[in-house]
Amino acid sequence: MGPDGGGGRIGALRAWLGWWIASAALWLWLVDNTHVPELIVGAGVAVLAASGAVVVRQQRLVVLRPRLGWLVRLWRPLVNYPRDMWLLLKALPRRRVGTFYAVRLTLHDDDPRTAAQRVLMQVSASFSPNAYVIGTDVERDLVLVHQLVPTADVDSDVDPLRMR
Repeated sequence: MGPDGGGGRIGALRAWLGWWIASAALWLWLVDNTHVPELIVGAGVAVLAASGAVVVRQQRLVVLRPRLGWLVRLWRPLVNYPRDMWLLLKALPRRRVGTFYAVRLTLHDDDPRTAAQRVLMQVSASFSPNAYVIGTDVERDLVLVHQLVPTADVDSDVDPLRMR
């Protein structure tokens, strides 16, 4: 196996094929036309898209290996969205500057699973209109978060997927 765990050339070929199928399907969905000239152009565009995706894939520094169970938790930030919108609407007349928090991070390994947990945690925390992750200091095990309207449970807002 290659350093990315994808089996080197076989992994790249599988990735290229997967991207080609996804790109061709997206082309068909967008043009909504199955005339032969459109199919030929779509196949060509899918070749370019898949090739570009594989080139970018080869340049990655971190491999992410999320678990399906983590992705199932993505509903949690959606549930908090209306509450955060309400907080922001109430705070709108008061011109708030917000608060910065440095939150302890316990996901400090660089293995593919932990890296995926960190990414999902940061993306889900930044989905909220009230808070966003500014950055992660892996050496100090901290996540810097800005929250416009402080809430009672900052930890829950920073990590809505309960990844830490």
